[in-house]
Amino acid sequence: MEIVHRLIDAWNRQDVEEILGLFDPEAEYVNASTAVEPGTRRGHDAIVAVVRKQWEGLPGAHWEIDRLHDRGDEIISVGGVSRAMPGSDARLDTPVLQSWRFRDGKVIRLEMLGAGPEFQKALEAAGLSE
Repeated sequence: MEIVHRLIDAWNRQDVEEILGLFDPEAEYVNASTAVEPGTRRGHDAIVAVVRKQWEGLPGAHWEIDRLHDRGDEIISVGGVSRAMPGSDARLDTPVLQSWRFRDGKVIRLEMLGAGPEFQKALEAAGLSE
């Protein structure tokens, strides 16, 4: 589970090299079907494109993990992304649910299960509750 925390920390610091060091070269990033850009991306180049687009679209965002659920071959993370509201000191918090799969100490699949308005439905589908 340490790898999840390391990856979140690297994302918060916008450290592309560390992020890539934690992903298998053939890793998959699966965005939810309800996302602005749904679908599956594969490989390091696609992972870099995803995180750069996230940083660009969410300037000043901070990602946190509240809970991790170890399911043997999968870890489910419950957390959120917060960002400053434009022109304000107030922050907007968006809950996020993700599935992580690993092989040989590297992430092989990161799937966004639900965020924002889809979060509660995704939480229930994963058999979890707040």
